[in-house]
Order: sequence, then structure tokens, then C-alpha cells
Amino acid sequence: MAYTKGTKDNQLCVYMNGKLIYKKRLDTGQSFVFDKMNYTKYTLKSIRED
Repeated sequence: MAYTKGTKDNQLCVYMNGKLIYKKRLDTGQSFVFDKMNYTKYTLKSIRED
């Protein structure tokens, strides 16, 4: 699983294998999860890790 993240237009976006799975607005703190099955309590990598 390849995770990539980046910021664009004051939004943090996290992609897994090229598919958008998480988006957070940096100015308001509002967040959206697009695919809940990609990470669970058994996932080895956190989306907060660098």
C-alpha cells in the first residue's frame, strides 16, 4: 500500500494507491473520510505518520 499526502487550496489530502481516502480543510478543521475500509485498527501505517 502506497500512501501519499499533499496540500492544495488549504486542504490536506491523503491518497492510497492513487485513490483519495481522506480530506481535511486546514482553515476550519472539517474532515472527510472517503473509504473507511482502507484503514482499521489492524492497519500498520497511520495516516499521521511522515
